[in-house]
Amino acid sequence: MGDKLKSKAIGGARWGFVENFSSLAVTFLVGVILGRILSPDEFGLIGYLTIFIALSISFIDNGFSSAIIKKPNPSSDDLKTVFSTNLIMSMVCYLLLFFLSRPIASLFSIEALAPLLRVLAIVLIINAFSIIQRVLLIKEVDFKKLTVCSLTSSILSGCVGIYLAVKGYGVWSLVWQQISKQLFNTLLLWILGNWKFSIGFSCNSFKELFSYGSKVLISGLLDTLFRYLYYPIVGRFFSTYDLGQYTRSDQFSNVTSNNISQIIQRVGFPIISKVQEDDLRLRNTFRTIILVSALLSSFLCFWLSAISKPLIIGLIGEKWLPATAMLQIIALGGLFVPLHYLNQNILQVKGKMRQYLALEIFKKLLIVLSVIAGIIWGLDVLLWGFVLSNALAYFVFAFYSGRYSGYSAMRQFLDILRPLFISLLCAIICALVTVCVIWICKTHLMWYNVTWTNLLGVLVGTLVALGSISLIYKIVPGKEYSEALNLLKIWKR
Repeated sequence: MGDKLKSKAIGGARWGFVENFSSLAVTFLVGVILGRILSPDEFGLIGYLTIFIALSISFIDNGFSSAIIKKPNPSSDDLKTVFSTNLIMSMVCYLLLFFLSRPIASLFSIEALAPLLRVLAIVLIINAFSIIQRVLLIKEVDFKKLTVCSLTSSILSGCVGIYLAVKGYGVWSLVWQQISKQLFNTLLLWILGNWKFSIGFSCNSFKELFSYGSKVLISGLLDTLFRYLYYPIVGRFFSTYDLGQYTRSDQFSNVTSNNISQIIQRVGFPIISKVQEDDLRLRNTFRTIILVSALLSSFLCFWLSAISKPLIIGLIGEKWLPATAMLQIIALGGLFVPLHYLNQNILQVKGKMRQYLALEIFKKLLIVLSVIAGIIWGLDVLLWGFVLSNALAYFVFAFYSGRYSGYSAMRQFLDILRPLFISLLCAIICALVTVCVIWICKTHLMWYNVTWTNLLGVLVGTLVALGSISLIYKIVPGKEYSEALNLLKIWKR
């Protein structure tokens, strides 16, 4: 990766990390507060609706956005066409959800879902107004402005949600938190973005963008459907209480694996697109991102799995105890997700959309099988099926992307083995230290506070894990370690 491109990638990654992490950190903190105020059943009600909102946003947002990012110089007609199309699609989706709200409520035998969905679906129309501004900032790898918008909207909407929860609005506090977040984010994007409001439609632009974007759209819809499929499945075949527990564990995992995945997806795709015509630069760039991503994702996922129980109990209380076991498994499911997305990017930038779509369908079939097994044999099997399907999907995508990147699946697998093993070792050390600290506090110091004792154990265990991984890589530095140091130097500059 050339120094100029690498500097841009690291600058984008730095602000991308700050944006995702700060926004998720605020959302996480707000979730902790709301988790102490609201019940698992109230979170479960929103969980039922998550898949319908996510699918609608994916339908509105996917496809054309990727086509704009991939196109070197999108025209004014391209941007106006995408904006107008997205706005119309958002209104259609809102009306569909509005009229389908009662059948959806009847499907789950919960009448309260109908009014909740009708109000929550307003986020679709608000989101449509922000898409072009957000896509243009991503295309230029300008995550600094995105950070300002995302962080500010997270803070303001968090205040709205907490205030309403304290006032006794229950599940409606979660609804208005999401609506206000999207509203604040859209307003700020229009203030800081450069694109001027314009409505228009060009058939030529639509055909050109749709020829590429339609395949991404289908893939995005499938990805979103199966990403959130577990929400209605858990609620329908188990209980609203179980869904509430699952919702909280899934949100905890978002802070680690999904945060890294989003950064890699948003930064990696435009950067790889810029070097797609140079096979040597593409291979070197791709390998660099894979190595660093494997190091980050493996450490975070193993760490989260190791400290899930004291972390959740310490932050949101013992009423969320079932979520700890779920988080241990879900965290491992995110291990290969960032690497999977990177291999997806190779197929996208090389225009191999038929293979891309076929592989996505294969991945969904794996998820369907895991869901069926979970319905038959229980929730644990459902979650472990999620882990296994993600791992298999990664290896299949790596095999095919290797044909076009010059970075074979076997070479990629051998490269990531080292960070995986070291991260697992450090996570085991973290878990042992955390348990020992809590045990010493209970038995020898005669001090046990549900919140502070558990969080103290997490803090000490995490510090020891960080020290351990630093020491190991200093004694036996590997390729991913040297690349990380090199990228860190550019980050500091």
